[in-house]
Amino acid sequence: MSLSHYRCDWNHDHAEEPVAIFYEVDDEGRVLRLVDVFRDGSRERDAVAGYVGREHELPGEGSLSEDDFHDSVEALLEGDGAEDGDDRLSLTRVAAGEFEAAWRLDA
Repeated sequence: MSLSHYRCDWNHDHAEEPVAIFYEVDDEGRVLRLVDVFRDGSRERDAVAGYVGREHELPGEGSLSEDDFHDSVEALLEGDGAEDGDDRLSLTRVAAGEFEAAWRLDA
């Protein structure tokens, strides 16, 4: 299985929402792990592996995302940012090490 890693930067004024989201995605478009990074530096992590015996609670089949990741972010993957009022989203592919650094709580 091949894995890809992405960072979504979200520029917004919502204190309770993350400003960056890191995704680990398999070649089938399933999100296996993700990290929400908040403005204050705190993080929330989630992983498909944490749902053993509770797979029915996952948004998608074997995925933390309801839809195929690649299909749902196609425009962002092509370098087009998304804007909604003052909110802006951008998505970049990152190295596995950058994802792992965000995943670690001590980073």
